[in-house]
Amino acid sequence: MTEDEFFISAISNEPEFRGQTLILPAISIGSVPQLALDLLIHAPTLACRRVGYLDGSQCVPFISPPEPSLPAHEVFTALDVYESSKGLTLVQQRSPVIKASRALFTRRLMHWIQEAGFSDVLIISSMDAAMRVDTEFSTPILYKRPSEAQITHLSSAISQLYPPFQPPAYNGPGIPPMPGSGITRMYLEHAPKCTTALIMFCSEGDNREDAHELVRHISAICHLGLQRCTEPPSWTFMYGSAPADLLYG
Repeated sequence: MTEDEFFISAISNEPEFRGQTLILPAISIGSVPQLALDLLIHAPTLACRRVGYLDGSQCVPFISPPEPSLPAHEVFTALDVYESSKGLTLVQQRSPVIKASRALFTRRLMHWIQEAGFSDVLIISSMDAAMRVDTEFSTPILYKRPSEAQITHLSSAISQLYPPFQPPAYNGPGIPPMPGSGITRMYLEHAPKCTTALIMFCSEGDNREDAHELVRHISAICHLGLQRCTEPPSWTFMYGSAPADLLYG
């Protein structure tokens, strides 16, 4: 497939993305971005509907049945695209990019983003909390922009709320290393100028509360008015059953 065939529409009319805000997760430590996207997609007030999917041939093969509330013929793919009534487009990525294909995937993804004409691109990512330096303990949330960033309404709001990610020990050009953030650094190196990455420090474990916290920040930034979101049914046994009380005497 070529870059022009990267997005495949699932509806009769081609969706119009121009002027919308794209929320793009990066598969990273704790899977917090993917969990946050699940909460956003299932928030009733956002009225998200799937409008298509992206070519996942550079991702680990993935397909899954739908949530119980969806029609039985629906299936989830590695890269589903949703549209909200709030002027948002959300990409839910359920499968990591194959390491050897990261450069090709990033090029195709950024080409689609440019051609679609999004007014803002919000990458949400997570980083390893164990790698924080002293100055980064004051907030769990940081942001990072491409080297030649364009100031937008969204990026301006983020810069007023959070400190930038700029490790004091890094003196090199470009984007500094981002431990645990997966493909985020590569995204930022090739992203459109209207891009901002919102990054949360976390650790591996039961990261559901981290996802709820990240959604609260996204809601405030994008003026979504979300309270605590209901978790989708697929989360029920995601981290196994709760330990029996007898284990603790």
